[in-house]
Amino acid sequence: MDKMLKYASILIILISFVSFYKTFQEYKILNSGNKITVSVFSVPISCSESSKISKAYFTFYFNEKKQSKRLEGRCSINVGDKINLITNDSKDVFLFEDEDIHFEFLAGLLIFIVGIYCYYKASK
Repeated sequence: MDKMLKYASILIILISFVSFYKTFQEYKILNSGNKITVSVFSVPISCSESSKISKAYFTFYFNEKKQSKRLEGRCSINVGDKINLITNDSKDVFLFEDEDIHFEFLAGLLIFIVGIYCYYKASK
């Protein structure tokens, strides 16, 4: 049992590192990314149609490629609206200018702490 807990805790710690890496990349994009303005092409799932399984999002074209972005509670977005986003150099991550990533950072930290705690308990 302790051996399984030890492996599970290592897995949890690895997951937390992935979460930290993703959040750090988003932080860098928010602070030094490229600002762009896109036009909303469609809103396939609106806030009123959103559920735990299918989240509200909109689609837009950028560099002649169809992209999508979750609405993140911005329910007033409609087809044709101009939206300001920030993207990275490879143009594959899009964030709202005021997107808050603190929750993701705290979630990664919490997962890390749980992993360390489980590893400590398994090592006793």
